[in-house]
Amino acid sequence: MRARDLNLSLAPTQTGPVYLRVAESILAAIQGGRIRPGQALPGVRELAERLDVNRNTVLVALRELEDQGWILARPRSGFFVVDPLPSGGRHGPAVVPEGAPGAGPGFDLPSVWQPITSTANILMDLSDGVADARLAPMDALARAYPRALRLKGPALLQATEFQGLERLRTVLAAHLGEQRALVRDAAQILVIRSTSMAVMLAAQALIGPDSGAVAVENPGHPLVWETLRQGSSAPLHGLPVDAQGLRVEALEALLARTRLALLVVTPQCHFPTGAPLAAERRQRILALAREHRFAILELDTEYDYLTAPPRPLAADDTTGQVLYAGSLSRLLAPGVRLSFLVVPQALVERFAKARQRLDWQGDPVLEWAVSELFVDGEIGRHVRRVRKARQDRLEALCEALRFGFPDRLAFTPEPAGMALWVRGAGPLADPDRFQIWIRACGLKGIKVRPGAYFELDKQPLAATRLGFTAYTPTELQTAVSLLG
Repeated sequence: MRARDLNLSLAPTQTGPVYLRVAESILAAIQGGRIRPGQALPGVRELAERLDVNRNTVLVALRELEDQGWILARPRSGFFVVDPLPSGGRHGPAVVPEGAPGAGPGFDLPSVWQPITSTANILMDLSDGVADARLAPMDALARAYPRALRLKGPALLQATEFQGLERLRTVLAAHLGEQRALVRDAAQILVIRSTSMAVMLAAQALIGPDSGAVAVENPGHPLVWETLRQGSSAPLHGLPVDAQGLRVEALEALLARTRLALLVVTPQCHFPTGAPLAAERRQRILALAREHRFAILELDTEYDYLTAPPRPLAADDTTGQVLYAGSLSRLLAPGVRLSFLVVPQALVERFAKARQRLDWQGDPVLEWAVSELFVDGEIGRHVRRVRKARQDRLEALCEALRFGFPDRLAFTPEPAGMALWVRGAGPLADPDRFQIWIRACGLKGIKVRPGAYFELDKQPLAATRLGFTAYTPTELQTAVSLLG
């Protein structure tokens, strides 16, 4: 492939014959990795026009580089970079030694950003439950994409509504009303990319300098915490969770001493333990939200995997306190980046503006294609398919754990959404020993989170979350054998 549109210029500080300056400019592009080994250079005419020099000057410069062994001429084809590069030649940007000038940016960085987790040497990732892309309705999507472009291509490829495609919001509204007893107008729905985007929108739209603090579940979701910290400077307060969900007395104690702007909860399937919020606690939390005038962000990304799930907290909200976030990525496939956020009517414009700043218009073609899955009934069939697969996989995981860890791990199969919360027992009840076991799992290529990952203050915890929805029963049995 020929290097076209190559950005070349003669440095104004260079001196000496023009042909050598041309040669140095081309050589810098080769050594900097902008022209790859084996790649064809632009033609002589194109190089002359780009560098504003005579074609003969370019030809002399190319012959100079050929004599040095950097390029070679092929009859009737032009000049090509040699492959491999000459001994001592460098391909790619210069490597700056650690600690040397230029090793990092010339400014200070905030400490809230965490490094990306390495995926090297990972055979299976059980750190969280995700959709199995192998179960995705491939044929239906394959039909929906070209249909979207054929029928609505010009309109979909232009700017669209800042809340997301109206067609998808309309079918989502009907779906939520039927499946989750959450009756809302399509105008109250925003189509977004991810749950993290829902958290960021809430942080930007609801949390100001004087609006108050944010309360979160503890143990809870570190990615939610990081997003909140990146989106606002409001302090985070962790609230304890037990087998019946968030402990309301802890929320009441926090409200007695702190002004609260936002409470983030996972009431249908608590992350990470899977516990549902008890009915009486749901009503008390809604009453406290009305009394103390704080918003609730309800994250409900695992609803489609639950057996007989309770109504969302938002379905019982009569005063516009609850924002409800769900995920289509968790249902369909990780690569289908679609989620949704349902907001009270009075907040629609504010959140649409915040979404506009973050994502402008989303992905209208994808949104139209997925709306087709709702219209054709494919989403309903897919939900039944993944729920059946989830049940088979959960049973296989529990059976393998009972066989492989009869006295070392404790768990309750239900309720569980896309992951199983397991606690250390016997020798593994000690948090330090549990952590050693987690490290051993990593050495065998199985990614599992340490218990401290789910604690707001990073306290040791002899427990972890095993995601199982992305793997078949056989794959899960193999993973558990490696965990042992």
